[in-house]
Amino acid sequence: MERLPLDNDHVALVQTPRPPVARLTTALAAEERNGLKLAFKLRLSALGLVAVFIAAMNEWPQIVYHCALSLGFVAIGAISLIRGRNSGSRAPGWTRWAVPLADLALVTFAVVYPNPFAGPADLSELPLVLRSDNLLYPVIFIALSTLTNSPRQVMWTGAVAAIMWVAASFWVAGLPGVRWQAMGTDPHAVMAHALVQQVFLLLVIAGLLAGAVNRSRALMLRQVTAERERTQLARYFSTNLVDQLADADRPFDEVRRQTVAILFADIVGFTSLGEALSPVDLFGLLREFHKRMEAAVFANNGTLDKYLGDGLMASFGTPTTGPRDAANAMAAALAMTATLAEWNRARGSRGEPILRIGIGLHWGPVVLGDIGGDHRLEFATIGDTVNIASRLEHMTRDLDADIVVSIDLVNAIRASITPVEAEELLAEFTKSTLQTVRGRNAQLEVFARRRRVSGAVRRTSDTGGETTQAVMVPSTERVE
Repeated sequence: MERLPLDNDHVALVQTPRPPVARLTTALAAEERNGLKLAFKLRLSALGLVAVFIAAMNEWPQIVYHCALSLGFVAIGAISLIRGRNSGSRAPGWTRWAVPLADLALVTFAVVYPNPFAGPADLSELPLVLRSDNLLYPVIFIALSTLTNSPRQVMWTGAVAAIMWVAASFWVAGLPGVRWQAMGTDPHAVMAHALVQQVFLLLVIAGLLAGAVNRSRALMLRQVTAERERTQLARYFSTNLVDQLADADRPFDEVRRQTVAILFADIVGFTSLGEALSPVDLFGLLREFHKRMEAAVFANNGTLDKYLGDGLMASFGTPTTGPRDAANAMAAALAMTATLAEWNRARGSRGEPILRIGIGLHWGPVVLGDIGGDHRLEFATIGDTVNIASRLEHMTRDLDADIVVSIDLVNAIRASITPVEAEELLAEFTKSTLQTVRGRNAQLEVFARRRRVSGAVRRTSDTGGETTQAVMVPSTERVE
């Protein structure tokens, strides 16, 4: 939380946004708590199966002892479901450490202490219990702790299991008739060598499982981060570039200069159009317009630099250049006007206002890279080429054209593709008189594609009669 001064008497508190990794770590912590709930459900299922097995293998009243132990495990598992006062649905932090402690204390007691309902037992033979396969029961609880998806929880459970097993061994060794022995087969002796092996085994198992959990968490973080970065890239680049860029390590860190094509597109007369629409309809119109224009950019290997209210800026040749960048920019502009014409036919049939678009294109050097601060970065393309492309888009009003391109772009198209392809792209464009571009001393030679009314849509008026509304559809006639 940062404190920002507003004036002498007031201070604003601004919460600093958390980085993506911090949000993912928080999500993993929530999954750890969900893992405890899953472990409790599995515990109930396992205890149900154990109860059936015990009932089949033991007689009354020995079953009472085992049922009491089962209820104890259920009660311990329920601790993980306790809700804290200030944590909403989350269990208090101490429960994640207390549950393994109580679990392993109870399971060790159940393994070592004889069933009191089974009659008198020779306590001097309890060392045999420590040497049997009863060590598997603590191992089961270590494995169960992996459901929390927490390496620390797994290591804690393993450490507690080892401590409880050592404590049980010392308790048994202190019974009458029982002694310590380094190695051997005496049934009345606790073998120190075997105890060291058992403790080592428990800790190794816990370490291996904790390592596996930690690796799965790291893999999850990398995968989620990679998908998030890929999603961010997909907002700007065409699909065929996203995978290439996602594999690169911060592809925009290095600011560089390269020659690209810049495209600006804008709805003509949007201000007056917006005054006649409700805010909801206005945003709906913009979303649909942006969606159609974006598709045209990406279909021609362009980069969507930014949305500009009722317009957009796109570049061709970023982040990497290609031999058809200039031609792709022109193809995108033609695709924009074609998709707008199709949309206008649908809009006109519904009695909605017809949209006109102005597009400006220029070819030249730019500087591109990441700009922004620690909390927000943006891919940017800047330079005089960008400014000229924007001026050409505004020039469409004066020239009554839907597309205006510079001579630089025309020359780049002719130099990069075959003459036949260039003729097809430039067939509808005519050379205009030299134009003065704001911010430049020299005049600029441009080519323009004039607007033409090439269609109309008949619709029924409110009074039942028919009216005709002109649709501004770019002409397909060649202009020499």
